[in-house]
Amino acid sequence: MTSLATKTGIDFRPSNVYGVWLRHWLAFKGGWLIDSTAIVIEPLFILLAVGFGIGRFVEGIQGDLSYQEFVAPGIIAANAMWPALFNCSWGAYQRMENHKIYETMISAPVNLSELAAGEIIWGATRAAMTTAAVLIVAMILGLLSSPLAILILPLGFLVGLVFGGMGLVYASIAPTQHSMMLIFTLIGTPIFFFSGAFFPIDSLHSGLQPVAWAMPLTGAVHVARGLSTGELGLSHLYGLLYMIGLASVFYPLAFILLRRKLIT
Repeated sequence: MTSLATKTGIDFRPSNVYGVWLRHWLAFKGGWLIDSTAIVIEPLFILLAVGFGIGRFVEGIQGDLSYQEFVAPGIIAANAMWPALFNCSWGAYQRMENHKIYETMISAPVNLSELAAGEIIWGATRAAMTTAAVLIVAMILGLLSSPLAILILPLGFLVGLVFGGMGLVYASIAPTQHSMMLIFTLIGTPIFFFSGAFFPIDSLHSGLQPVAWAMPLTGAVHVARGLSTGELGLSHLYGLLYMIGLASVFYPLAFILLRRKLIT
């Protein structure tokens, strides 16, 4: 039998990563009806309430865009964060500490790098589900003027990779189950509201603007808005590269911390 010592390097087989992903998919299918409320209903309520509620009182938000057209791509991109963050932080912690699912997985021919990759890709899959659902509704409502808006779907998957990695990092260092709430209240919430999804970043105080741009969701919202209007420039490329860079950092960091928690 392969020892744990040989399972601690970043060396994975796609079939094992798929096996981890498939395990989560089968578990999801068992309760998809309830889970679909978080995937579809909640972000749709946000889109309708903010876009068509608050939007009635907002004029001239950015160029010729109505507030509904401004906020729709931001809400689509921003809401991709939550399912990935939840599944790879709270969900991962439960699998790690309470249900001992991880212990079972690494006793099988699955190493920790495969486990981390499968977790993060599953989080990205959940993010893409939410992105697809809200994207379709926004298209039906006529809030996305460019055919390039369809590319927001793979962007949502990328958002999932970033926040899936971030969630797994936090799950690997969280001391208690109660402390898991902090990733939503102290990290997720400010990132969500200061990502530029609901108002332009340049409306913030000049000292806060660099902080907002450095947040891991802001680049995705900026790219999504560019895709929705078809007006793209270098800033959108920088935003995309920033997201790719974050994803490439969070995965190995999650692996290292997961190894430290489970092995050492």
